[in-house]
Amino acid sequence: MQDPKDILFGKQIKEISRVCGVDITTARRWKRGAQRPPDWALCLLTGDLSFFDPKWRGWRLIRGDLVSPENWVITLGDVLAQRLVAAQIAAYQVENRHLKAEIAELRRGGYEDQPRPEELGEIAIRVG
Repeated sequence: MQDPKDILFGKQIKEISRVCGVDITTARRWKRGAQRPPDWALCLLTGDLSFFDPKWRGWRLIRGDLVSPENWVITLGDVLAQRLVAAQIAAYQVENRHLKAEIAELRRGGYEDQPRPEELGEIAIRVG
């Protein structure tokens, strides 16, 4: 975990109080270094999720968005849509398998060859 001074630097006391849900006087003590903020408060202030589980090391919450170590931004809408996207992918995979089976059947001779244009002879086209 970073040094609390580095984490608190540049943050307003009101913001520290709001984010951590503590009294303004507590936030003031943390800010001036009279009392060390607990790890959970530092986690909230940095948005670092590894406090909750080491597997989330490098992941952060920034203004309501989940940000990966590679700086991919994932919104709440992205998270909520994940099940829909997974269902769409599954449907496309089923359709893809069916189309591949159809192609394989056609390649095995399951279709009649179409005549080549030169084999058709003359074709009369009526207009009107």
